Amino acid sequence: MSKENTFIKKNKIGFLATVDMNGQPKVRSFGVMEIQDNRLVFGTSNKKKVYEQLISNPCAEWLAVESTNKTLRVSGAVEFEEDYNKKLQYIESNPMIKKIYNSRLDEFELFYLYNLEYEWFEMKIPTAKS
Repeated sequence: MSKENTFIKKNKIGFLATVDMNGQPKVRSFGVMEIQDNRLVFGTSNKKKVYEQLISNPCAEWLAVESTNKTLRVSGAVEFEEDYNKKLQYIESNPMIKKIYNSRLDEFELFYLYNLEYEWFEMKIPTAKS
């Protein structure tokens, strides 16, 4: 397993950046559901602005931060899953997603971030000198 995948598995909650319809950046907290075939797997509602933004501009970045201030930025292209059975599998296998979308299956959208590029950064906080 790559060091990037190990980091993502330990830090599944991060921040997803998209571009809105006016060309303005939008960032929101977003959790990775899974790493699969060198893709990050996410889910959202087709009623949310993030869905519209990703359809309009299918490029995104996701950033994970570790408690040590080490960060991993993951850039890539976005692709939505069209197979209803695959979406249903994710709903059934994830209790939180199932609770949210069980009565609204038609709203759930599964998408992948693929063609991944990674960028590491560690914020070093200066210590006070005595």
